[in-house]
Amino acid sequence: MKKLIDEYPSLIRIWLGNQLYIAVTDPELVKKVLQSPKTIEKGDVYRFVRPWLGKGLILGPAATWRVHRKLIAPTFNMRILESFIEVFARQSEILVREMEVELGGNEFDVLDYVARCVLDILCETAMGVPSTVQTRRDSPYLNAVKTVEDTIFTRMFKVWLHPDIIFYSTSLGAKQKNCLRYLHNYTDDVIREKRTQLNNFSDLKNTESSENSKLSRKAFLDLLIELSNEEMKFSNEELREEVDTMMGAGHETSASLATFAILMLANFPEIQQKCYDELCEIFGDEVNEQTQITRDDIRRMEYLERVIKETARLFPVGPILVRNVTDDLDIGKCVLPKGSSVIIPLIELHRRADLWTNPFEFDPDRFLPDEVAKRHPYSYIPFSAGPRNCIGSQFAMMSMKILLSTVLRKYILQKDLKIRIQDMRLTTYLILKSVNPIRVKILRRQIMK
Repeated sequence: MKKLIDEYPSLIRIWLGNQLYIAVTDPELVKKVLQSPKTIEKGDVYRFVRPWLGKGLILGPAATWRVHRKLIAPTFNMRILESFIEVFARQSEILVREMEVELGGNEFDVLDYVARCVLDILCETAMGVPSTVQTRRDSPYLNAVKTVEDTIFTRMFKVWLHPDIIFYSTSLGAKQKNCLRYLHNYTDDVIREKRTQLNNFSDLKNTESSENSKLSRKAFLDLLIELSNEEMKFSNEELREEVDTMMGAGHETSASLATFAILMLANFPEIQQKCYDELCEIFGDEVNEQTQITRDDIRRMEYLERVIKETARLFPVGPILVRNVTDDLDIGKCVLPKGSSVIIPLIELHRRADLWTNPFEFDPDRFLPDEVAKRHPYSYIPFSAGPRNCIGSQFAMMSMKILLSTVLRKYILQKDLKIRIQDMRLTTYLILKSVNPIRVKILRRQIMK
């Protein structure tokens, strides 16, 4: 598909069997597609993920999605997210302590460390349940997630495995069933533990608590449990599916993007130095100390935010969006017929030479306000766009800024050999990943005097 898009202009017809796909890379046409109520439904290709995530926010049909999105949106209020800053910072400090065994050594696979950190962050903030995955040597949850990803990816590209009756009679289908059983049981355990905490909350109501701690009780899972208990708007199955969506999709996307950002910082030491200089301005003499990060500190990390955005441009975690066309849609140049599907390849959109000067150059200053104003707003949509955009984008940005700044305050990131972005081999296991492990080495930063 990438080769076809490179060779032909936007609006490419691609037939896979009897299914028509139209690839769109023109920002204005992308806008028309993503804003239309006729393309709210996710593509049929996502059906292979439903045994894992069910009909949660990401995969749910439009009618279900509209109701759940409205109910869940308050969970991602900025005031609530800011109440989790302490958790982001504490788990990031655990990350740098766990990475300390790699000091002065050879390059190591950084994704494993980051994935564990992100999972602990997600459990404690979005779920409201503490987690200690970082300090364990082995994580059955992460192992099960990887296995499920592998089986889904394999099934997608082997047409003879598409029918359920065939897939579930194979060893691959049996393996997926076993892993999903574990993951769903894990989610059920999280829900049960949270219910117990909420039931016991009345015993703690006389203890001293801040406004932030009160807000934290309105986290993702808290809201869903309250709704399922009081208004019965969520069935038990819907409750689990939304939790699975947050645990599965939220964890993988944040871990992948943060790992690519670490690679870019190691690969471009001059950009890493600018990030560290910014941190020195924010924290002063305490830049290398374990000082509490505040919301004002996060807001001042402007250059680091641009680094994250540039990373998301080159390595969008969801490299391809697919939407079903539920009714004929006139987008100006043509009419997209009912029953077809639209492909929006973000990785191509974000690397188009006519939209981005020197598209393979890593340049965070592309996201200075003046530069952003020059571009079409739909030329950069790493978290999708329109009414069905990613609800957790602010959560991801805040957690990544704290994670990356904590790492940079402790360590210098290095690569033995600089890599060219255009030479990187990428694949999509539901989300974008590097074919080869992302490896960096770390050195301890000198304490400022």
